[in-house]
Amino acid sequence: MPLNNRIIICAAGGGKTTLIVEEALARPDLRIGMTTYTNNNRDGIASSLIFKKQALAPHITTSTWFSFLLKEAVRPYQRAVYKESRVVGIDWVKGKSTQGIPVSKTRPFYFSKGKYLYSDKVSQFACACNVASNGAVFARLKERFDVIYIDEVQDLAGYDLVLLEEMMKAGVPLVLVGDHRQSTYQTNHSGKYKQYAGYGIIALFRKWEKKGLCSLVYQTHSHRCHPAVAAFSDQFFPEEPKTESLNETVTDHDGIFFISSADLLKYVETFKPQSLRYDKKTLCSGYPAMNLGASKGLTFNRVLIHPGPGCVRWLKTGAIKHVINSREKWYVGITRARQSVTMETSTSQESLPLLSNDIDVMRRLLHR
Repeated sequence: MPLNNRIIICAAGGGKTTLIVEEALARPDLRIGMTTYTNNNRDGIASSLIFKKQALAPHITTSTWFSFLLKEAVRPYQRAVYKESRVVGIDWVKGKSTQGIPVSKTRPFYFSKGKYLYSDKVSQFACACNVASNGAVFARLKERFDVIYIDEVQDLAGYDLVLLEEMMKAGVPLVLVGDHRQSTYQTNHSGKYKQYAGYGIIALFRKWEKKGLCSLVYQTHSHRCHPAVAAFSDQFFPEEPKTESLNETVTDHDGIFFISSADLLKYVETFKPQSLRYDKKTLCSGYPAMNLGASKGLTFNRVLIHPGPGCVRWLKTGAIKHVINSREKWYVGITRARQSVTMETSTSQESLPLLSNDIDVMRRLLHR
């Protein structure tokens, strides 16, 4: 396992958690840190480690991103920047905190009640601690870990990305794993590096690679998605490498389908798909449905999509502009399916199968 900084982009269903877990378990001689944004992802990594090892792996430490920041980067050297109180925890903010307050006013800029770091300032404070301590924060990380894996790296934003860049420059060994096409969460909404938030993070990765800070590798295979499902999902990101499906399972209902609202009842009773919608405002013909974003990390044999207006316009025209601000969610929802994806339409035609090279035929039919 090379220890140079790596960024690995995995297609949906590509087995990225399995990849990093197997790599980490194969090197019991190393001190390994594994971190990711959400509790669910952290628990998934921990469960996978225990399942494969059949025991705890003492050389691997798992944590959420913010827990990692507090324990490993903030608290050890916080007094280099702030001596009034121990950093107790985090004050979670939905937007931007303390706007209009200069960074020179340390307490009101970074802290709520003098002891809770604002969530959009945690990484910025960690960077400040490293500078004020003459690099002691990053030196400690290099002593603590031989390699740090960061899963779902596309979720990181703002000063999180600045922190990663500075860590790489300082020689902290990192392996960043994720998929910018699945950017449905953000750790914060800081204005820093706003152009690299969400899907735009891939531009920053390429910039880092050009600087020689890391290597950028695509793994384009999907164990989950049927070939037609993988090809259909690729059309939301025509500029990205095409996905290679490794799913060879054949059932009586495989591929991409379109169905009229009038035929939904029989379809749902027959195939029992998981219904997905863009958000709670989406009309779902009375069927209970999960939001696209909430489906991230899950897998179903079959998915029924209730598309919103933007997706319908994209289906009819193929113009990415109609889904440019939502395509990550549509990509996530479609790639939850192993075998089939069915899109509800208001048309009355019989359900129409769509092969990856029949997109123009489908769009003519939808215009009827």
